[in-house]
Amino acid sequence: MTTVDDIDLAALEHEPDPILARLRADAPVCFVPSLDMWLVTRWDDVAEMEAHPELFSAATEPSFLARALGPNMLTTDPPEHTRVRDLLLPPLLPGGRAGAFAADELAPLADQLIDTFADRGHVELMADYAQPLAALALATVLGLDAEGADRVWAWCEGLCADIANFENDPARTALGDAARDELGAVIDARLGELAAHPDRSALASYLGVGASRDEIVNNVRLMISGGINEPRDGIGLVVWTLLSRPDLRARVDAEPAAWRRLVEEVLRVFTPVGTVTRQTTADVELAGTTIPAGALVAGVLRSVNLDEGHWTNPTEIDLDRHEGSHAAFALGAHRCLGEWLGRQEVRVGAQRLLARLPDVALVDDRPVELHGFEFRGPRALHLRWPT
Repeated sequence: MTTVDDIDLAALEHEPDPILARLRADAPVCFVPSLDMWLVTRWDDVAEMEAHPELFSAATEPSFLARALGPNMLTTDPPEHTRVRDLLLPPLLPGGRAGAFAADELAPLADQLIDTFADRGHVELMADYAQPLAALALATVLGLDAEGADRVWAWCEGLCADIANFENDPARTALGDAARDELGAVIDARLGELAAHPDRSALASYLGVGASRDEIVNNVRLMISGGINEPRDGIGLVVWTLLSRPDLRARVDAEPAAWRRLVEEVLRVFTPVGTVTRQTTADVELAGTTIPAGALVAGVLRSVNLDEGHWTNPTEIDLDRHEGSHAAFALGAHRCLGEWLGRQEVRVGAQRLLARLPDVALVDDRPVELHGFEFRGPRALHLRWPT
């Protein structure tokens, strides 16, 4: 067994990339005792995991996701996973509620938030813009926008604290439990309202497709936990990238079509969501290493997106790259349900900010610090502009 015992969660949350590069080179499939998990860090090996759910099952025991959210689509394998996914996906596609929101409401929502600080000359972008934009966008599509951005973000933060609780800190579990129970009660009450007075929200549509009440509640918890962090961090990362790289900003200003490629490359290089967790159903060999039956195995998305064996100059944001899709929204059957909406939030959120505040710049004495392993993004992003 390949064991790496000099890694812990604190080191991974502080600066994972050098650690993951070492693992890709020396121990691409390894057991990490501090996490009580195996890590798989190369693209081909994670793709192999995702291609074989009969060997690498999403129905893990224990399950961080099931503990934090209740049983949901990411804790099951096909065909059960496929059944639930097919029921819940349509409102999140361009032809559903998400498409109408992105076309008609997303840019005005961004502008409303920008209006709250445009005359100030400075902003901490994550708290005052990226976070409420991501929270309100998903809440509006779901039909929970009346709860407000702060409450929706608090649910997300609490759930994610437990989902990323690889070392089983009881304080983080308590945060997750409180968020899970409060959000579940709100969703259940909202479903009762929508049964009597349906609207065009995703929640209303879920009542008529054959999903059980528990399936709806647990999977909407999943959407809240996964569908806010990534676009929030994506907005911050794209804005930071463009303000740090005048060459890239000049390129997207001259070629608006390059915006979509920029978003994909930023998501690939920084990968805001870090892992997918599976459990072996039998002893299985991967990259020449035998993983025992019943082992928890994390496919590290952040690592495979920087795999030198899969990408040319992987750490470079290359707007002319044509090497296929990245894994920032996962691979295989368990790809993120809301990836289309998330991409629109990141692109439109960054575009509206730079259009409204064309002279915006980074505050020189407030350097940007990235933090987190399972969920990674800027702790803060301080910006200024002339007024």
